[in-house]
Amino acid sequence: MKSGNKPVAGRVKGLTPKRSHIGDELSSSAKSPRNYDPQTLKLLWGRAAGRCAMADCRIELFVAEPGYDPVCIIGEMGHVVASSDGGPRGNTTIRLAARDKYENLILLCRNCHRKIDVLHASYPPERLHQIKSDHEAWVRTALPERGASAISWQVIRLQGDFPFDPITIAEALAPDQAGSETTIAISATRSSWEMIQKELRGQIEALIAGSNAITSRIAIFPLAPVSACIYTGYLLTNRVNVRAFQYHRDDAAWTWRPIKQPSSMPTFMESVSSSSKSAELLFLFQLTAPISAEELRRSIGGDQAVYECSVADPSTAWLTNKAQLDELARKAREMFEIAAIRYPQSARWHILYAGPAPGAVVIGQQLNPTMIPVVQCYEFQRPRHIASIAIEPHDSALSRWTERR
Repeated sequence: MKSGNKPVAGRVKGLTPKRSHIGDELSSSAKSPRNYDPQTLKLLWGRAAGRCAMADCRIELFVAEPGYDPVCIIGEMGHVVASSDGGPRGNTTIRLAARDKYENLILLCRNCHRKIDVLHASYPPERLHQIKSDHEAWVRTALPERGASAISWQVIRLQGDFPFDPITIAEALAPDQAGSETTIAISATRSSWEMIQKELRGQIEALIAGSNAITSRIAIFPLAPVSACIYTGYLLTNRVNVRAFQYHRDDAAWTWRPIKQPSSMPTFMESVSSSSKSAELLFLFQLTAPISAEELRRSIGGDQAVYECSVADPSTAWLTNKAQLDELARKAREMFEIAAIRYPQSARWHILYAGPAPGAVVIGQQLNPTMIPVVQCYEFQRPRHIASIAIEPHDSALSRWTERR
């Protein structure tokens, strides 16, 4: 055989390496050279505790099999603003050298790194900065190995007839974490309001029976009829640590959005007054749509007063940040207190609510069990409002919990 015909070691004739379409997608633009200084590496890995920064992941980024295999590192340093001008979240106004600094990096596992780069529209720079900040705060306060007890929330999923997506609950609670989770299913199409009220009362009481009313924390994620949300908030009246969250359908997320501009805040007024101290009171919450209560007022009859809590432009997109929810709670509390003083002999209040589910929860929390008369809630079923849950004075899970102590 001639020497020119000898096969070359390690080469298979006629075959060429296959190209990865996945790799092509992420490297379609030239990558810039990486230049991480030692300080950056220490800060990034240390402050993240060697864990993925995504709240629904947080796995350790080291895999070890003691005795025979080396440590396998599955962590990757992702760029908030892309390292190259044409990469995910690229920004040509930021110098290349600055893109490899700690401020522009986030520690992730390989799966999450891939996710944020492909779904870059869902993970803009401001969201990644918030995820990183929340994770590092969680490391400082919640990791048991850091000598601090874990900060956790009892999660209530208040679920109606609509699909419930719990995927981003962990991210919404960050830097804290979820503890026990309870799902309470509400269906006004399959159960009577009397049965729904009984079920809610039983499950909420069971939830808090073994917990401390002051130190325990409850996070409510509601997608249920507003009457059920109001009653749930009322059952937890005066409980110190209760948070309610809004599901943002456009983002498919429970995470509160950062405040970018002044938000429309609710205001209230007494639109119809009465000279009778025993007048029945109607409270209209017009946050997502105006409410017409004329038919209900005619059916009630007698002396009446009407309070309206509204925003300038009612819309289903009104509630975007927690500041709006906090202000709604303050306005509702102030309105209820003023009404109770002005009409101390009122035998019945009526609540008509057009707004997002977490708003109904915080409004229910403002109903003081020791001050209110019977409170009738309503559900809107076109073309009228239908009576649903009737809240009796002192019918509070927390008040009965306190009495048993």
